[in-house]
Amino acid sequence: MAEITGVHLVGSAPVDEPNQLFQLAYDHLGDSLKRVPDGEVGERDTWIRWQYGKLAQCPQLSAENPDSSYLGRELQQFVIVDDAQSFDLAELGYAEAALASWELFQQARESGVIRPHQRFMVGLPSPLSVITMYVAPDARPRVLEAWTDAMENEVSRIVENIPNDSLAIQWEVVIEFGILEGIWTYLDSGKSGDLARPGIAHHLEHLGDLIPEAVELGYHFCYGDAGHQHFTEPADTGHLAWAIRTVLDGLSRSVEWIHLPVPRGRDDLAYFEPLADIDVPADTDLYLGLVHQTGGESGTRRRIHAASQVVARFGVATECGLGRRPLDTIGPLLDQHVAVSTPASS
Repeated sequence: MAEITGVHLVGSAPVDEPNQLFQLAYDHLGDSLKRVPDGEVGERDTWIRWQYGKLAQCPQLSAENPDSSYLGRELQQFVIVDDAQSFDLAELGYAEAALASWELFQQARESGVIRPHQRFMVGLPSPLSVITMYVAPDARPRVLEAWTDAMENEVSRIVENIPNDSLAIQWEVVIEFGILEGIWTYLDSGKSGDLARPGIAHHLEHLGDLIPEAVELGYHFCYGDAGHQHFTEPADTGHLAWAIRTVLDGLSRSVEWIHLPVPRGRDDLAYFEPLADIDVPADTDLYLGLVHQTGGESGTRRRIHAASQVVARFGVATECGLGRRPLDTIGPLLDQHVAVSTPASS
């Protein structure tokens, strides 16, 4: 049996303000948690959807190209107006939100609700996810460059204003797996699947390089959770294993944690087998998102049993964030995490 240690909260929660999630983590998770997010409250509650409005504020972009490739939802994707050479993007809002929540985190730490060893976790979407979802293919390379610059400014403001030894930053990598699965293409190249791997690898490595060494770095790899539905069901962890190797081998700095989804129906060895060849360093926490409300604790233990035949050490998490669940289900779901794992060492 594998060593099952520690719990990870992916980010979102159905709370009105961060203190609610801080208290839930204190009441139900205790020392099992190393990093505490703010619940992605307010307009961040639907992941990147609020960034559509930010792009709409840019005078060099116009939403007029229809696309219906994601769960049948038609989006008006942005195109570049009059071949603009530069883009006046609004502030993305991530730094402002992080700094406001950091003040509450400090107060919760002083009151004892946040434990001294726990870091404040900020979740940020990969620029490629935002651009692929909301920008027409021909415009993607140039808008990606501008939006990445804007995100770099957000990161700089966060790391300059929050003590780095109390900070953890998680890159949320989602649409990249849709590209690897052949649902979308990489920028305007028409490439998808394995042909897109070099470009995605460069993108993932660049994101990691933005984070200072003193700040903990993590990656949340995801297949989507709109309506509790993936954009496609992964056949196995093959693309996820490739992404793990990419960031572990390609970065000069450490990666403190990586989170992977485990679909609720996958308690079979075949799903986990591609992870067998991954050598996860001792200082990297691997969290498997195998805790589901569906099937309860017995279902979670079946998934743990299957994963344990391949992975020797991992912590547990839900498959994605908690934000699209009823609030009264969160406590019991967090208790399930603790029931199937042992506390993490600080």
